[in-house]
Amino acid sequence: MAKAAGGTGSVNDMILVTEQLEERYGRRKTQKFTDFIEALVYQILELGAQEAAAKSALKRLQEEYVDWNDMRVASVREIEDVLGPRYYRVREKAEDIRHLLADLYTAFRRMDIHDLLNADGIATLRALPETTNIRRDMVERALLLALEVKVFPCDEDQFRLMKFLGGLNKSLSYQQGVKKVEDTLDGEQILRLSRVLREHVHFCHVHDEDEPQPVNVGLKPDKPEKAEKSETKSRKKK
Repeated sequence: MAKAAGGTGSVNDMILVTEQLEERYGRRKTQKFTDFIEALVYQILELGAQEAAAKSALKRLQEEYVDWNDMRVASVREIEDVLGPRYYRVREKAEDIRHLLADLYTAFRRMDIHDLLNADGIATLRALPETTNIRRDMVERALLLALEVKVFPCDEDQFRLMKFLGGLNKSLSYQQGVKKVEDTLDGEQILRLSRVLREHVHFCHVHDEDEPQPVNVGLKPDKPEKAEKSETKSRKKK
């Protein structure tokens, strides 16, 4: 799982980066959503966590609370208790969910926003990262998951990683690169790529790495013990 050679941004380059990262973080069947807020909440739950654990956690939350507004008025501690003490970075996840719901309510003054997801509503959602902690790539991914708006969910760090791994030509600007991916890949391929880019950037940030890192960063290298022992014996004989 080494860094890809300098790519030109072809479909093969993009698929290669996707598959290299999926080799590390696993390939998941894309889950479609009809509820936009659910698509946002699930992204918080799944980042850095196992797929089964994330799905189970989402189900527990939905069983515990009547609706999103009921969850919105819950405390961070209450959400944390529903997720369970063993959940990955549970306090952080609970805080992120609580802040997400509060920010959405501030923006729309209601939690049932399905009928508001027209052009104006989408514009409001896309403006949220400018004034809240809601991430731009999360909003874009939810648009693709729930409304099938063909966009490439990607922030600046993920974009730099994409170029570093050889998925895009290094001369492309952020806007040019995002459009290149949108024009080259289909919706399913974009979802696969965006998830693993986000996972790898998250792993790097957790380990205090701000610059793009190769796919195998932090992994223990395979130790060719037998070969090393054989070479040592050979040297001793000589």
